[in-house]
Amino acid sequence: MKERLLILIFLSLLSLHTTKAGEPQDFPIIADIIHTELYDAKRFRDIHKAGFNACMCRCKSKEQIDTALRHASLHGMKVILYYNLIIDEPERIVPLIKDYDALWQYHLADEPKMKQWDRLDKLQKRIKRLDPKAKCYINLLPNIGKEMLTSIGVKSYPEYLREYSKIEQPQICYDFYPVQRKTVRSDIWYPILEDIRNESLRTGKPFWAYILCVPHNIYPMPTMGHLRLQCYANLAYGAQGICYFSYATPEPKGANDFRDGPLLSNGKKGKTYKLVQRMNAELKPVASLFWKSRVTGIEHRKCIDGEVLVSHFTKDGVRYTCFVNKSADKDVTVGLPSDRYLVRIRKSLEAEPVKTVYTLSAGDILILRDK
Repeated sequence: MKERLLILIFLSLLSLHTTKAGEPQDFPIIADIIHTELYDAKRFRDIHKAGFNACMCRCKSKEQIDTALRHASLHGMKVILYYNLIIDEPERIVPLIKDYDALWQYHLADEPKMKQWDRLDKLQKRIKRLDPKAKCYINLLPNIGKEMLTSIGVKSYPEYLREYSKIEQPQICYDFYPVQRKTVRSDIWYPILEDIRNESLRTGKPFWAYILCVPHNIYPMPTMGHLRLQCYANLAYGAQGICYFSYATPEPKGANDFRDGPLLSNGKKGKTYKLVQRMNAELKPVASLFWKSRVTGIEHRKCIDGEVLVSHFTKDGVRYTCFVNKSADKDVTVGLPSDRYLVRIRKSLEAEPVKTVYTLSAGDILILRDK
């Protein structure tokens, strides 16, 4: 009996990191980044309780990799893993880690420029030879003007995206944080989203979007309106994953005076932990409706007291329309025709009769099922 019990314990421990389980089973809500010195059971439990089902871990040793992947697995989370030896010596490290069930993607680069494409393409091919099921992660630069495009080495942002798409990647991921000081940089953000969406449609690759939850420099302490606008506008354009920068508060550096993220450098929860937890609790059911949906049209519409982003999308043969308040700090009134929509879909996904007028709080979303 004792010998049988020991065998069962051994097999259960082995199963934590020897059978690769593949993709997250729900819409990816990803925490980036996690401090390497804080990889323990409590931190991963807190990440899970905050509503994340995946995280990016930046490790400095094989021991940290083992700890991070085991704890992530215990909470059903997937890991996008950065480790310098994956970049420098994949033949040495990939065979040692490729069978952990929590390992989802290998982190290759953040905000690369054109001159890096050839090296990154060769690197991901080396990794795939070692791990045929491997998926690799690259996060792209945004387009913030001509100087940025020149530094990237392209004439246009669509050119940058097209060149990226020549590399075998599972998704298109970009970052841009539109809430700056007391304004929303709609003039920059929505053209980026339009280009990202077009490339996603052209290639058939889903896209992910970063949102900001840690104040620094020109970026203010986030509010629920700030987080809602970032989440829901990206969903309206068709995003199939949301990444938070940064779950762990980075060390301040120069003008980037990072502070008050969900996790502080001393291991305690920061001011934004409960805010992010609340946002993710609200986001999860809404995102499930958008997951594997198809956005068929986007409009930007003026209302009496503001502007809304209008998205038309389909899911399982059903047509929907959503309205997102484009303001991060003010309500907007949305008037609807009385005969176009069948029901309103609440954020809990419950249906209710449609009214002809709605007030949307800052960054909030209204979802309707079309007739």
